[in-house]
Amino acid sequence: MPRSSFTPHLTYVFVFAGLTLAGLAVVSPQVLFVAALDMAMAAVIMVPPILAGLWIVPVLRLEGMPLRWHFLIGATAGLGGISLLVLLLGLAGALQSGLWIALLGLFAVLGVIRVRILLGQREPEVVEDSKASHWSWMVLVPFLVLALLAASNPPGFIWAEEGHGYDVLEYHLQIPKEYLQAGRIAYVPHNVYANFPMNVEMLYLLAMIVHNHIIDLGTTANMIHLLLGALAVYAVWVIGREWSPRAGQIGAIALATVGWLGYLSGLAYVEHGMLFFGATASGALLKATAHPGHAASRRWLALSGACSGLACGCKYTAAALIALPLAVALILSGGGPWRKKGLDLSVYLVTTGIAFSPWLVKNALMTGNPVFPLANRLFDGRPLGWSEEEAERWNRGHTMAESDRSLGHRLNALWRHVPADHEQRFGPAIILLGFAGLLARRLGRLDALLFTILVIQVLVWMFATHLYARFTVPMLIPLSVLAGRAVLGSPGVHRVWIVGGILLVGAGWNFVFAARLHAREGTGGAPASLIYDGALPGVEYYSAVNHDLPANANVLMIGDARAFYMQRALDYCVIFNSSPFVEIVEKTNNTGDVLQALRDRKYTHILVHWHEIARLRRTYGFSPKVTPDLFDRLETAGLKRLREFSHPDVAGRWVELYEIPSN
Repeated sequence: MPRSSFTPHLTYVFVFAGLTLAGLAVVSPQVLFVAALDMAMAAVIMVPPILAGLWIVPVLRLEGMPLRWHFLIGATAGLGGISLLVLLLGLAGALQSGLWIALLGLFAVLGVIRVRILLGQREPEVVEDSKASHWSWMVLVPFLVLALLAASNPPGFIWAEEGHGYDVLEYHLQIPKEYLQAGRIAYVPHNVYANFPMNVEMLYLLAMIVHNHIIDLGTTANMIHLLLGALAVYAVWVIGREWSPRAGQIGAIALATVGWLGYLSGLAYVEHGMLFFGATASGALLKATAHPGHAASRRWLALSGACSGLACGCKYTAAALIALPLAVALILSGGGPWRKKGLDLSVYLVTTGIAFSPWLVKNALMTGNPVFPLANRLFDGRPLGWSEEEAERWNRGHTMAESDRSLGHRLNALWRHVPADHEQRFGPAIILLGFAGLLARRLGRLDALLFTILVIQVLVWMFATHLYARFTVPMLIPLSVLAGRAVLGSPGVHRVWIVGGILLVGAGWNFVFAARLHAREGTGGAPASLIYDGALPGVEYYSAVNHDLPANANVLMIGDARAFYMQRALDYCVIFNSSPFVEIVEKTNNTGDVLQALRDRKYTHILVHWHEIARLRRTYGFSPKVTPDLFDRLETAGLKRLREFSHPDVAGRWVELYEIPSN
């Protein structure tokens, strides 16, 4: 008997959930507990705005949509809306937990009401589908287990390639922490990354507000990021279902089984949010161009632009890797008069700008540059703590070496970071199926549009980025949708079996590499307290700062900018901002004057991370005056060395803690 496509297949859901829980329990009961607790805490933040976003869908007047589109657009509107609401109210100083708990409660109630209305109004959508296709979803279980395993590790433990989550501890979680402690969102003169768009970080901030906790919220933030990745997979499924159930399933599985999704689930970054909004933007663009003469096509274009703007609000690079490719594809897709194309492009760009504008306005008001610190030569933003020297250091640190600019080097980087990635985080299946979808059948307008998006992304990555592996992630959107379209065309079963075989073998290939990475770096859900209590070799200095110093201590941290786990009043600066210590030592060679200047700024202690200073000196540059010899001379002048800390795998001076003598 045919069944409604929306009717929950509870047997498959229970089996899927049971296998996932069993997999986590086999790995570690502790991991199961951490994953369950933090996923529940993440759901408190994510679910209410998603449900409340369903009320926005009717306003768009996109008639005749199946429920899957209602939930996708509702999730996009709800999560994008709540992020911007946190920004706007945060700027006004409204970060009180009671206010946000009440708002989330209201959103949940309104959302439940809307769901009941939708379920009451829906007309059953009958789809013939084989039972085997539902069981195919079970291939995702081991990948979900690995993603949950990664997300259960607090920042600082896993992924050496990412500095064990250095960026998370430096700004993705540190900036929300500073906003919450300050009671408002304001300009941060010591951390230039606070001026990046932060739609995803606003969700992390909301979690800190609602759960009234900070330093143990890293795993909750990971789970929020994981859920955004799951929504990206859902978006690809919704897009593919426009053509057939199998197309949706193949595309979704192709995306869900790539190594990047599980890898990024262990980092409270922003890529999954960018993927989710970018995938929804791509789906809306495909809907608009599939029927260009339809009355609602421009409304779909407006939705695509808004979602692109929300993607840009997650990461600056989305402007070049999502918004721009979609705009170019829109211009080049199909025929029609140029006047119509111009109007279509205008609708897309205007709504992109509107959705991105809150972050642009914030930066313009705080720094004088809407995209600070980018394009600062054009806008000449000079906020507190940012002079020509800092701007030059930023430009120098983000300029490729002359030897890396050749076409051969760029092509080699594309090869190394995509098909030949040492961790196989793309894997062969999504690439093979993506191109098979183009080569093995008669192509249409939508294929050309997706291929255009992919080509523009590749060109932008090669010629307008630093060729980082992680910056290739947006390419997964057109590749996964094209992979789903690989089953279209021939009515025979041979194509389905071939595509399914490639997908299954590719999933196995990806899983082997992902499992090896977890076996090499995973910690089995170790608590963050092992770091902030200094219980691990090399991080004992956290315990000294958090527990041994007096409560009124005011610490100046030099070199290291990973301040998230520090629980004392503390000043730090990222390498691109002006350092108060460097400012002092470059003004005077008199050690007594240096100590007095530190006292005048109310510092009581100094924490120097020599290994981090050496790393920064090799890469972005660090003041040549900050040396061990300087601190030896400061000790002669009265600076007191309290503790020396070593690392079992690093020779030489590691970290030192000093006390500044009072007058």
